[in-house]
Amino acid sequence: MAVIITVLALSACVPQGFPSFGQSTKTGAPSDKDAGQPGAQTQDRSNGPQFAEFRDVPIPANAEIDFDNLLVLGAEDGWIGRLALTSGYKMPDMYAFYEREMPRFGWIKITSVRSAISTMTYSRGERIATVTLHSRTIGGTAIDFTVAPANPLANRGGLPTIGSAKN
Repeated sequence: MAVIITVLALSACVPQGFPSFGQSTKTGAPSDKDAGQPGAQTQDRSNGPQFAEFRDVPIPANAEIDFDNLLVLGAEDGWIGRLALTSGYKMPDMYAFYEREMPRFGWIKITSVRSAISTMTYSRGERIATVTLHSRTIGGTAIDFTVAPANPLANRGGLPTIGSAKN
């Protein structure tokens, strides 16, 4: 009985309108112009169970988290790790989606390889994002975001070059 009273008392401390764990208060909906594009996020993401907000990467509509392959530290604009998603959209549509949407989130394309397993690499501030796409056997696309801090020595001459090592 004491446990029930404690739970009820603590639940009264949660502010009204505060989202439950995994719910977002933002919809992430596209502009009217983009709503008809393949992979456009048209659902209201504030309803139903959701994952932590990732404000700095585009998430396709109806994407689901692959919890078996998820490893994320941090949240919002400072997270690092691997965000694993699955989408019902075909891989060519997801490739076009990320080529179009990543720059809208401030990411600058470094390189890309389009093949059976496509990889796109972007930079934003002090972070690097690699988006890997591959078709799923049961349909749709597996999407892996790997985001990590950029190497702070890479552009400052701190890395040795070939032939510069001293014996």
